[in-house]
Amino acid sequence: MKNQVTKYLIENKQLRLYLLSGKQIYSTVKELSLVEADANQFIKALNITALVNALTIGKQRISFTFSSKNKKNKLSTDSFSNHTITGTATLQELPTNFKKGTIQTISSLEGQFGSAHTSYSLMKTGDFYSDIEAYFADSEQTPTYFYPISTEENAENIVLLLQPLPFALDEVVLSSLEQIEVLRKDLGLATIETVESNLAVLFSDQQFLGHTSINYHCGCSKQMFLPLIFSLSKKEVEELVTQKENLEAICPLCGKSYTFLPEDILFYLQ
Repeated sequence: MKNQVTKYLIENKQLRLYLLSGKQIYSTVKELSLVEADANQFIKALNITALVNALTIGKQRISFTFSSKNKKNKLSTDSFSNHTITGTATLQELPTNFKKGTIQTISSLEGQFGSAHTSYSLMKTGDFYSDIEAYFADSEQTPTYFYPISTEENAENIVLLLQPLPFALDEVVLSSLEQIEVLRKDLGLATIETVESNLAVLFSDQQFLGHTSINYHCGCSKQMFLPLIFSLSKKEVEELVTQKENLEAICPLCGKSYTFLPEDILFYLQ
């Protein structure tokens, strides 16, 4: 199962309308050892990254880091040209609050990180969707708007992106934004099929551009952390086995936790 972005042009081809069905993002994040509020924030960060990935052309890599004001809490994501996204959560302080924190954005060509462009934007509200919209505006990029249709507590995890093209008329943009806001409030926790059918009515001239499948993936495995066991001293191994303590390894990329039981440690060291 992958996440899917359905792409349209609407209003006489003046605006891009992208529709994310992020079920994989939802299910994968919910498996992580995060409290519900943090998991929902992480889902938002990954939703944004998936939609930006669908917009990106060429071999571009884009990285976002959403940081709290004191830098103790960070949610980082990466977007790659093969339509794969990854992410990691570093949360050292509760309750987690990103208001007045920052968004760091790094854009580069893959494999050419020395020429990367880095920018920062203040998170005025702590709501990731509102703050990323402000980032696009503050950095003088194409205005980009994000509309969560179903909340992150719902496994459908549907988000709309609207982006005017350079020649779009202001009144058309404003009207479309207002219509989508009304639609968002009316739909509630809708299914992807319901959203698609309502959009077809709302924007009857929509031109279907295709689908982009985006995989939220990390290639980590338990075997990747075996060097951690082999790096233990004889004394450390004895202490773990004697006290019956487990050895925990956390992937720095996706945050997935791997547990080595004392018998696992003895097995790999025999």
